Amino acid sequence: MAAKSSGLGALACYESSSEEEGPSPSRSSQQLQKQQQLHEIHRAKHQQVDSVAATLHNCKRKRGDNEHSIPDSKGAKGARTENPKNRIVLPSVPTDILQMFSDREVIEGGKDKPEEHGGRIRSFPHVAGNWATHVYVSFGPDPEFTAGVKHLLSCVEEQLQLQQVEDYHISLSRTVPLTFHWIQPFIDSLRETIRCTERFFCTFHGAKLYTNDERTRSFLGLEVTGGHDQLLHLVQGVDSCLEEFRLQEYYKNPSFHMTVGWCVGDVHEDTQQVNQKLQVSLSEAQEEFPSLGGFLVQEIKCKSGNRIFTFPLR
Repeated sequence: MAAKSSGLGALACYESSSEEEGPSPSRSSQQLQKQQQLHEIHRAKHQQVDSVAATLHNCKRKRGDNEHSIPDSKGAKGARTENPKNRIVLPSVPTDILQMFSDREVIEGGKDKPEEHGGRIRSFPHVAGNWATHVYVSFGPDPEFTAGVKHLLSCVEEQLQLQQVEDYHISLSRTVPLTFHWIQPFIDSLRETIRCTERFFCTFHGAKLYTNDERTRSFLGLEVTGGHDQLLHLVQGVDSCLEEFRLQEYYKNPSFHMTVGWCVGDVHEDTQQVNQKLQVSLSEAQEEFPSLGGFLVQEIKCKSGNRIFTFPLR
């Protein structure tokens, strides 16, 4: 019996051991499901990674296409479209500067065209960025003065064919080239120099022919007698401004005059004879046209390019 019991016990132990070592059908099915779930998770992660990589690749390719694309006038495909928010807005050009460049002739002033200016030639060659600048006493003539000038010119028309000027003035400087960015500082210096100057009278006594430095033009001028000292004082102030900007000063012993007529060329050979006739003609004209006797100086002007700056006197 003992032997039989021992054998049954061994059999029981064997069966128990077999149950522990060998998986049951239900447990094996659970493990298989877990493996399948893990496989699905790994496959989903790989798909996500592949999708992200493809997206990055497409973005890089599009950016490269945009960098190498050249937009055409019709806005073809592949042309880069600029975001308006990213545009840099530049400040508008001041009105004063636009007015200086409003004349096409001023902008394209590199070529000298005497035929468009009555045969007149530049006093100095044009340089881009330089502006012809001139300081002078301005004068607005009345009809009587204009008629008197016309009469005076007719007195010498047999010797000279002079054209009556449109702008009457007395020069306080030569015409000098002033760099554009120095115009406003020069004007400020000039205004400070002139601001304390009081009004005064200029009177004319005698007429004379003049020739410019280049001897390309001749002028008929009314010589200033009364007011000479005041004009000389103004010239000294203007010269100090010109010297500050290293520009050529006015003549050392200026003969102040108001130009009333001009012609192309040098008429120096006939000057003496014509001047004698002019003296007599002016005296007669001043009796008939009193305005030829003189005027009240009320303002100084400076013309730079096509801009005119005015300085009223006290």
